[in-house]
Amino acid sequence: MMLFRITVSFVCLSVLAAHADEFLPVHSKRASDVCYGEYGCFTTAKPFGGTLQRPFALLPDPAGVIGTKFYLYTRDTRKTRTEISRYTSLGAWSASRPTKFLIHGFVDAGNTQWWIDMKNAILDVDDVNVILVDWTKANGFPYEKATANVQVVGAEVALFINYFIKDHGSKATDFHIIGHSLGAQTAGYAGARVPGLGRITGLDPAGPYFENTDPVVRLDPTDALFVDVIHTDGAHNLLLGLGTRQRMGHVDFYPNGGLDQPKCSKTAGKIWNLLFQIGTMNIDGFMVTALCSHLAAVYFFTDSVRNQCPYVGYPCPNFDDFNAGKCSLQCNSSTNQCNRMGYWASPSAAQGDMYLKTQDANAFPYCINHYQITLQSGSDYSQTRGKVTVTLAGTLRTITVTFDDNATTFKRGSVENRLIPLTEDIGDVTAIDIDFQKTNNIISSSWYSSTWAFTKATVLNGDIQTSRSFCPSQPTITSGSKVRFASC
Repeated sequence: MMLFRITVSFVCLSVLAAHADEFLPVHSKRASDVCYGEYGCFTTAKPFGGTLQRPFALLPDPAGVIGTKFYLYTRDTRKTRTEISRYTSLGAWSASRPTKFLIHGFVDAGNTQWWIDMKNAILDVDDVNVILVDWTKANGFPYEKATANVQVVGAEVALFINYFIKDHGSKATDFHIIGHSLGAQTAGYAGARVPGLGRITGLDPAGPYFENTDPVVRLDPTDALFVDVIHTDGAHNLLLGLGTRQRMGHVDFYPNGGLDQPKCSKTAGKIWNLLFQIGTMNIDGFMVTALCSHLAAVYFFTDSVRNQCPYVGYPCPNFDDFNAGKCSLQCNSSTNQCNRMGYWASPSAAQGDMYLKTQDANAFPYCINHYQITLQSGSDYSQTRGKVTVTLAGTLRTITVTFDDNATTFKRGSVENRLIPLTEDIGDVTAIDIDFQKTNNIISSSWYSSTWAFTKATVLNGDIQTSRSFCPSQPTITSGSKVRFASC
């Protein structure tokens, strides 16, 4: 099943008797159960195993074999990695500051660059304790084993947080766990053991062996007071995607639909790309293809910390409707609130499924400006069909876009909404030009009018929530012509 196998050798020179439960089970009820002292008991029985989603469940290794390390950074020690422990030293950690735990995922290396970038971005904007949770000795193949080991890693994180609360006066609400892939599921296991944990952010939570499982097995909204999730590689198969499209938080963001990210291999072509790279032993190419969309959640979140982009997520039933402009970008209405994706997501803002578009991971910053144009048709003509091209004249630049469907049917009194995602800020829209080209075929010549009337056009900038209406300079538009709309 697995495409590559990573073998890790563990060498233990000496173990203190007081910590023997970190390496050996205290007792085992039966072959499918194991207990590791303060870390608790674990099982392969349902719902952790023996299900359609988890057919080959394994027991986790003991904590001493997993070898989790906790590395602290603060603003004063941001360039110095300090290992901390409940048994030895906490370094520069302070209960007067909130604490962020960053947990990596499957097959990540201990020096993975996104860890450092995210840590630095957070310390740039917030005076907090940042703790990197390194479990790289136990995050490799087989994948089934890694999915079991995260239960113990989650228990270790929870023990550390509860230690901070009990022995150092911290509050559960002071803690925010940010996890990517299996790290997001680890965060869920930790949160389940810390009553009132402040926040968990799941960055493309691992899907295989977690999607459609019992909530006790996966990240879910009960694991913290606020759980926000970013989905970028949703699929149910390791060959198709490493994430999940299942809602797992109070608010779930689906940038670009939450599946195939811009400039990454599409689902249909991903398998062939992976098979080719396996056949040619191109491991680097395999990892790039496999992780491209999966890592996008990390990049989007890190970029959001810097607050250069609003990353507004808009509620909508699905991405197709959002992309077609069928869902309102109006956030101030009592019936349609929004939320911000990433670091600045708010528990007091809207919850549920949120959609937005971004640029690809090579285009920094990744944000896109979301505009929505609404065209109101008059009542003088029955119907028409054709291609509409809109030119938006802004204070910074002018852009021209054509409706994606290329052949829109307009009916008497109809209202048409379209999403216009722009990679550049055009400033305030001051005027609009609309070009209409009637569909030219045998049916359209008799059924559809060559003249049409748009009585009003409204442009909404969803990211900054400004709206302006425009009225035509003449009452009708003829196929092949252009009409200027001015502010009214």
